[in-house]
Amino acid sequence: MMRCWFLIILVVLMLLGGFWQPHDPDAVNMLVRNSGMTVDHLLGTDHLGRDLLSRIMAAGWRTASVMLCVSAIGFTIGTLLGTAASVLGGWREALILRFCEFFIMVPTLIVALTAAAVFGLSPLSAGLALGFAGIGPHALLAHSLSNRVLGQPFILAARGFGVSAPAMISRHLLPNTLPLMFAYAGNQAGSAVIAYASLAFIGLGADPSKPDWGSMLFEYRVFIFDQPMLMIWPGIAIAITVFALNWSFDDPKTQRSG
Repeated sequence: MMRCWFLIILVVLMLLGGFWQPHDPDAVNMLVRNSGMTVDHLLGTDHLGRDLLSRIMAAGWRTASVMLCVSAIGFTIGTLLGTAASVLGGWREALILRFCEFFIMVPTLIVALTAAAVFGLSPLSAGLALGFAGIGPHALLAHSLSNRVLGQPFILAARGFGVSAPAMISRHLLPNTLPLMFAYAGNQAGSAVIAYASLAFIGLGADPSKPDWGSMLFEYRVFIFDQPMLMIWPGIAIAITVFALNWSFDDPKTQRSG
């Protein structure tokens, strides 16, 4: 329960950054630059006097958009394809698996880099690229789990009673495979956070007027010795987000239920 609440609070804070920040994240005020932690600026300001907390919150909203997009595409399509391949069998199973393996042949970061170079780096383009790149791994995992469940006696009994394929999937197959699929989706969402931060750090096609945790690390790298907190705060945001996703979904109860 504590894991679930920790993740919920984090997601709410990240989504809140899309609608409200204590200050304008792009407002420049040279009079308060490098102010350190104060009552008005809880995490301090950067070299241009911009509020760090506001910039981290705004970047959190963009990262949350990527996470949601990656999870929706990779998890949903991958689970459907992998489950369908197991149920259909035969040449249709082989065809679906060959299609899914295509998404594994090219490394995820290469797909994201290509999409960023062509369409520019944005939460939508990065989320779509990372999401489609995740279809293959999700599908193969769903296929493996489904095959294991299909060999169980209660599945054989349901087939003997003439249960239709859609009913078989919804009533018997998915309830036994989704817990582990959710755990894997949480791990992939954490990887997507790191991949998006890496793309923003590189700056390929990125909009410098929009704060991202990765672009903040790149921008503040020159102050690593004079003002190390400028890099530490976005780094902490990335670390906490990845930890929360992996810790919350990698629940021992979930592992046992799989």
